Amino acid sequence: MPVLSFKVDAPSARRIRASARAAKSSVSAYLRQAALGDGGRPPAKITRGKHPVSGLPCNAARSGRVVTEDEIRAALAEFP
Repeated sequence: MPVLSFKVDAPSARRIRASARAAKSSVSAYLRQAALGDGGRPPAKITRGKHPVSGLPCNAARSGRVVTEDEIRAALAEFP
């Protein structure tokens, strides 16, 4: 992972560290969040599982509706 560094004066360093502690975060995570917003967070973890209808591998961590067998057949009918 690349490392970025920058210089600040001592009072600024104390303020950054105090702000990170107040946010219950590491300095690195605090600065990533400040600089990148939500884009600074790592992607959500993928939990591998099998789709209950197709039996194909899928991300079991995601909640939501299950694709029906008819929808799978319709999608595959258009596949060359």
